[in-house]
Amino acid sequence: MRRREDSRNAGRPQAPILVGGPPFRPLDAGPLLEPLRASADLSLNEGVLLSAEQCRALELRQVQVKEAFTLTDAGGTWFRASLRECGPRGGRALVYERMPAAPESPLAITLLCAVLARQRMLVLMQKATELGVAHIVPVYSTASVQREGLDHEKWHGWPGQVLRACKQCRRSSVPSLRAPLPLAGALELPGWQAAERRLVLDDVEGAAADWTSARPRTLALAVGPEGGWTEAERSLLREAGGEVLRLGGAIHDVAQVAGAGQT
Repeated sequence: MRRREDSRNAGRPQAPILVGGPPFRPLDAGPLLEPLRASADLSLNEGVLLSAEQCRALELRQVQVKEAFTLTDAGGTWFRASLRECGPRGGRALVYERMPAAPESPLAITLLCAVLARQRMLVLMQKATELGVAHIVPVYSTASVQREGLDHEKWHGWPGQVLRACKQCRRSSVPSLRAPLPLAGALELPGWQAAERRLVLDDVEGAAADWTSARPRTLALAVGPEGGWTEAERSLLREAGGEVLRLGGAIHDVAQVAGAGQT
C-alpha cells in the first residue's frame, strides 16, 4: 500500500530549518522514501541495474558502495543486495540474499508524539522506525519541550537516527519526519484525519477503544509528554476523533509507551 502525505514537493529535500544550532532537515514524504522496487523478478547472485531515481533514494538512505540494502522485485519477493555502483545516471547492485518475510509493516501508522526531554526523542526515532511507523510527527503540547529547547534535544540528529534505524532493521522504506508543530496543527494533517483508527495513549479513566472491529489498514497514534495531556488537549483530541487507549495503571517511560502503542 502506497503511503500518502500532503506535500506539493513530495520526494524533494526540504530546506533545513534553523533554531539556533545545527539545521534540522525534514524527511519529506514522497517517492524517494518508498520501498525500492525492481521492475522484474530477481534471482540470487544476479546483477540488477538501478535507475537514477533509485540511486538518489539510496543516497538519501546514506547507503554507500559495498553496503547492503533491501529491495523487492516485480513478484513481491524481498531481497538483500550489495551496492556496486551508484551515480547521477544510475548504478548496479548484486542480489545475494532472499528474505524470509517482508520487512515492511502492512499497517500504515502515523505517530504524533509530544517532544520529549532528556534527548529521548533520539530513542523514540529509532524505535518508531524499527517498529514500522510510516509518518513521525513531533508535536508541541503544554508539558512538552518547546521550540526554544530543540537544540538541547539535538533535534538536528533526529533524521539521521531514523536513517540509521532503517539500515539496522533492514526496512526498505523510510518514515517521513516533520519538524515539530502544535498539536492542533498535527490533528489537521492527512495522517490523522484519514486514519481508519485514531488512538490516544492516556492514563485517565473513561471509555477505552474498542478492538472488536476489523483490523485497520491505517492507524494514527497520539502519545503525550511526561506530564500528560491537559484537559483542553484531551478535549481537542476527542473532538478530532481520538479514542483513548490505556496501558494499565503503572507509570511508564513515554518513549517505551510510544513503542508499545505501535505493537
